[in-house]
Amino acid sequence: MMNILIPFAELGNYILFSILAGHVALQFVPEEKKPVIRIPKPILLLSTLGIIIFTLGPIVQVISFFKEGIGLQQATLSAFTEFQVGKAWTFISFMATLLWMTIHVQGSKYVQALLLFLMFLGVGYASHSASLSFWSGLFSHTTHFLIVSLWTGILIHVSWFSKKQSNWLRFLRWFTPFALACLVIILISGFIIMFSFVEPQDYMKSWVLPYGQMLLLKHISIIPVIAFAFVNGFLVKKALYLSSFNPRPWLIGETILLMIVFYLTGVLGTLMPPHEIDFTVSSEGASPWVEWLLNKDIIAPLYIQFIPSLQTILLMIISILFLTMIVVSFRKAKPYLGLVFGICFIAALYMGLMLSISI
Repeated sequence: MMNILIPFAELGNYILFSILAGHVALQFVPEEKKPVIRIPKPILLLSTLGIIIFTLGPIVQVISFFKEGIGLQQATLSAFTEFQVGKAWTFISFMATLLWMTIHVQGSKYVQALLLFLMFLGVGYASHSASLSFWSGLFSHTTHFLIVSLWTGILIHVSWFSKKQSNWLRFLRWFTPFALACLVIILISGFIIMFSFVEPQDYMKSWVLPYGQMLLLKHISIIPVIAFAFVNGFLVKKALYLSSFNPRPWLIGETILLMIVFYLTGVLGTLMPPHEIDFTVSSEGASPWVEWLLNKDIIAPLYIQFIPSLQTILLMIISILFLTMIVVSFRKAKPYLGLVFGICFIAALYMGLMLSISI
């Protein structure tokens, strides 16, 4: 049950942080350079309170893990006073309460930005990467989460809460390079975080474990997000000269794909990173799903090779066709089809890669 609830709690956290990040960031953008956005204040206030609740997820996981050994009371006390996730929750909750008060009285945007930034620091402090190497982990995870939330948050606001199509071209003129810069920073910080858990030469090897599975799916699911960003950033500019064209469904499609990435990241956060893959396979076993998919028992030591067959090459070609169809669906003005093709791309490429490994 915990493994089901906590990824949804993490997904909730990503969405709520993004809503607040988008709200704060757009306050610094002049009105003539963004669409008219009307987000109800209760959503912002509930977002701050929701973060206090959803960030309890990792603490509940710690308590659940230790309660059998030392008792519920001692496990709860230890989780809040000795573990980084507990200390971070106290800090984040305090900052979230101050942010709630600031938003409620429509206080300074600079104060809102400072409080929210401190909350992001709290998340970075509680991260796996900070527990391995404090300063580099704190910096890389905070940067990664902050930039992802800024990009997604602005998209959520303009796609779900904008009222008119005015100023779209002016908005895209600054948002397109902004999104590209975000993407570069996200990729760099993401690789730094990933290599703190998995050595580059062990990346494919990690696919036999649940953690490696989620990592692979997360990486694959980022590709259609980039395709949608390309459509929204470049092709939409041309289409906007047509008065009948509505760019919002395409931005909504991009945010839905980002939610998939967030959910996979949430699942990743519930799994133990594999520092010694052979040892993990020996002690805990490989992923039952991978054993079923490859139709064989996986035992250590592992000798994995990438040997694509005709069928898996066809699957990978089909996945590329699905990716191409996202752009084609734009030309046909079918945003929901673009979203379906994005999901089909994830499934086809995943199966193509997994069925190409030989153990």
